[in-house]
Amino acid sequence: MRNKRLWCSYLLITVLAAGVLGGCGQSGGTQEVWGRAEAKEVDINSKIAGRVVTLLVKEGDQVEKGQLLARIDNRDLTAKANQAKAGIQALEAQLAQASTVTALQDQTLQAAVTTARAQLEKARSDLALAENDYKRFSELVDSGAVSKQVFETYRAKYQVAQAAYSQAEAAVVTAEASLLQAQVNRDNEEAVRSKVVQAQASLQEVEVYLDETEIRAPFAGIVTVKYVEEGATVSTGMPLVAIQDPLDNWVNIKVKETELGGYSVGQAVRLQGRDGNLTLDGTVTDISKKPEFATYRATNERGDNDIITFNVKVRVNSDKVRPGMRFRLLNGGE
Repeated sequence: MRNKRLWCSYLLITVLAAGVLGGCGQSGGTQEVWGRAEAKEVDINSKIAGRVVTLLVKEGDQVEKGQLLARIDNRDLTAKANQAKAGIQALEAQLAQASTVTALQDQTLQAAVTTARAQLEKARSDLALAENDYKRFSELVDSGAVSKQVFETYRAKYQVAQAAYSQAEAAVVTAEASLLQAQVNRDNEEAVRSKVVQAQASLQEVEVYLDETEIRAPFAGIVTVKYVEEGATVSTGMPLVAIQDPLDNWVNIKVKETELGGYSVGQAVRLQGRDGNLTLDGTVTDISKKPEFATYRATNERGDNDIITFNVKVRVNSDKVRPGMRFRLLNGGE
């Protein structure tokens, strides 16, 4: 009889446990939803390889946007900048000289062309006059009105005028050809000017690198990690410190696919910290389109399927939040 009562008690407990477990498996919507806080945190890298000569912050320091954090040894870059400046000064002097030569020669050559053309016009006029005299006295000598000696005089003048005209034409050609030299001078001047522009661009590049030797905070925040010490040699891209923005934070919660319909972008939600004293208001800003690898696995063989979760990002932007803190969703998915 005693064994029978024990068996009945065991059967009752088994049935109740099965009912409880079954109810838990069927009431997933009542389970608590927890998330983990994250914040905007950036590693401040060095774009310049060199030695850290000054490190002005330590972990826990509050920094402002643009505040100087560290300095990299810039002596080599300073020497290159000075060398580039000297080169620019030399090129600018060369350019000024070339400009002066171009201007002077251009004026001289233009004046020579003008003079040659004027002389050609005079030679053309003298030739025309001498030709008319030659033709007129040629007719007169044929008729016997003048002596042959007089005619020879005018023929000689005509020949001299022809020679003078030919020389004047050649002078114009020479003067105009000399204008090509002026164009060469202008081309040389332009070449020097291009070198000046190139040298200035090189200087600007060095100055950019010089500016990068001063590491500054990209935004206001708190130094959370110091990766190097003063005097250390760093390579390009190596982080010096990490800065966290205490007012740019959010909570990532994992929501099962079966409950995802209860969430929407822009939805206001309330979160509670693990200690129960910290309560925050947040806004859903993103619902991931990509499922998480972590899933809820089926725990029985009654045909239940694995449930995939999706990340729901709730922005809180509270200075009370620390990355890694866990929060419980109070009113989400309703």
